[in-house]
Amino acid sequence: MVKILRLTYINFKLSIKDFASILTMIIAPLALILGLNFIGNKGGYVVDTNIAFNIQDKGVYGEEILKDMNIGDYIFYDEEDKALELLHRNEVIAVYQIPEDFTEKITNGEKPNIKAFKRQEGNTTLAFELRLEEEINNKVKRQILIKEGIINNDELLDYGAKAEVYTSKGSKLDKGFILAMTMSIYFIILSSSVIGEKMVSMKKQNILSRAMSTANRGYEILGSLCLSILALHVIANLIVVIISKFIINFTIPSFSIVIVNIVLASLFSITFTMFMTRIFENQGVVSFVAVIFSMANIFLSLIASESSSFSKIPFAVRNLGKFTPFYWLMDSVENLKLFPNALVVLLMILALFSGGNYKFKNFINKA
Repeated sequence: MVKILRLTYINFKLSIKDFASILTMIIAPLALILGLNFIGNKGGYVVDTNIAFNIQDKGVYGEEILKDMNIGDYIFYDEEDKALELLHRNEVIAVYQIPEDFTEKITNGEKPNIKAFKRQEGNTTLAFELRLEEEINNKVKRQILIKEGIINNDELLDYGAKAEVYTSKGSKLDKGFILAMTMSIYFIILSSSVIGEKMVSMKKQNILSRAMSTANRGYEILGSLCLSILALHVIANLIVVIISKFIINFTIPSFSIVIVNIVLASLFSITFTMFMTRIFENQGVVSFVAVIFSMANIFLSLIASESSSFSKIPFAVRNLGKFTPFYWLMDSVENLKLFPNALVVLLMILALFSGGNYKFKNFINKA
């Protein structure tokens, strides 16, 4: 064990010298997470603070819809004169009046009308009005589905404007957290070709053969390679998740879930590529297989999930997703559970490690 740790430390020091690769490991998933979050939140739209609201609604939806849109300034309750006074003094560019039958109409599945007062014509409030209309439409759709018995009052529809999802246990998860973990795990699996390139390079430079000529055994060399890249993956992806948390402002419900799944994804990525390298011994082929495998992972996992909309796909094909690590890792994240998910992925890792370590000396000495 001491030998493995010593070799791990040596390999890790060599890995961190490649600053460009480390930067790519952090920037690529982070850029995609922030980009998708930006698109999912309608381009990061922020309500113009120069808009006032007068709520005449007799129910709760008028106040609730403004809260959902993170609006907290210039809100009046049955005080139209005060709201319009701000407009006359040019302190706001528009006043929106939520009528008294706002909640009643939504509850009945009807779309209410909102009166707008503006200083001038133009499209300066167009983005806000589109977002407001979407929020109203979402609430109307929800009420219609409740009336038809399709959903109950406790269920949450997957609207783009909502920032949370529910686990099977009923606890809430931020969509930002799910997005960050999905992209991190995907990029970990996608980056599996790096270890293959490292192994082929070390073999060509006779670094592995010189190491094997010492007292080091094959599993010690292979294990140290795994651990050094594992440490790099874990550190890089924890940085990605933490930076995403502060920028997107989501909650991490379980830090242990984050760490365990990143570790398992990294170990699978490493052992899978080692196994592929043993089979093909060509970096180009290994990289191609890694990319195809990563894409297939996501697709099969999606059709295998319980919430999948691919109902017409044959049952046997849908169940193929349950043989992929991505399915078990994301199920662990979404449902905040480690058993049996961690055990299943760990068995996959052990099988791949055994295959990659088989006759390792013959692989090194092969011309």
